[in-house]
Amino acid sequence: MSVNPNNFVINGFEEHINFFDKTECLNLMNAALDTRNINELFLSKEVFEKEKKFKGVNPMVGRNLLEKMDTNFIFSSKKFNDKMIQVCGKKYKILNAKFVMGIPKKFIPKWVENELRDTLVSNLGSFVQEKYRDITYFSGIDFHQDIIDYPNRNSDFITVYIYLDKVDRNAAPLYLLQNSHLLGPATFPHKLVKKDTNQYLYKNDFDKEIICDLKELTNDGGTLYFWNCNLLHGTQPQINDVPRISVRVLVKKDENDDEICLIDLSNNKINGPLSLSKTRIDLDALGKGVIRGNIINKN
Repeated sequence: MSVNPNNFVINGFEEHINFFDKTECLNLMNAALDTRNINELFLSKEVFEKEKKFKGVNPMVGRNLLEKMDTNFIFSSKKFNDKMIQVCGKKYKILNAKFVMGIPKKFIPKWVENELRDTLVSNLGSFVQEKYRDITYFSGIDFHQDIIDYPNRNSDFITVYIYLDKVDRNAAPLYLLQNSHLLGPATFPHKLVKKDTNQYLYKNDFDKEIICDLKELTNDGGTLYFWNCNLLHGTQPQINDVPRISVRVLVKKDENDDEICLIDLSNNKINGPLSLSKTRIDLDALGKGVIRGNIINKN
């Protein structure tokens, strides 16, 4: 599929179908699945109550399954490298890379489901055994920006997302709000009002607002997406019985690179600051989500 690079500048994201070989993507997914038994993934309620750990439960250096896998078909791909240069410059750097897994509802214990009911970010890391925290697990995530994890950081990076297998409407597809990046970073949770089936009114911290079209990302394995770190996106819980495993990569422009690339052109269209000192207000001191009212699930 021919893609106009201005799509990223104007809409905040790009979609590339059949970007990677489907067989290699499927092999990577199966290799990841083979490393664990989903039926024994979760802690018991008693162990969780003793631990109650909400921070440091996602992949990190030394505990990241993706680092142990053969991903040459992704990161050594000339096509991928050329695309990242176009967007983030010749000196682009990988800020973070990991597997993300949508867990089917049937595997989630009822007590965990009750803990997470209507929460904004259903990150399951706190509830899984420590040895399995080398993947990020989720069961629906409300509309958010990926700069949420980087207070005070300039908007110098993109999120790259690779579907390893076919994702249909029941496989926790991503939902993007086109043009939402144009209002820049804002505090999570975000002010959104659904206008109709495929449109939301979005208002930022400075009372600037914009109408955003909803884009549902259903596609085959091998599809590559990437978006501006300020683009609102989220996903509903996994309905299918098989986990949905994807690869998520954060790619940044080097601070010493003066050459203009697509991330610069995209950011030049933002109506507001490019960084935010406080990116979220939904967590307590322990890192537990305390605000409920998930917009994406409700709608």
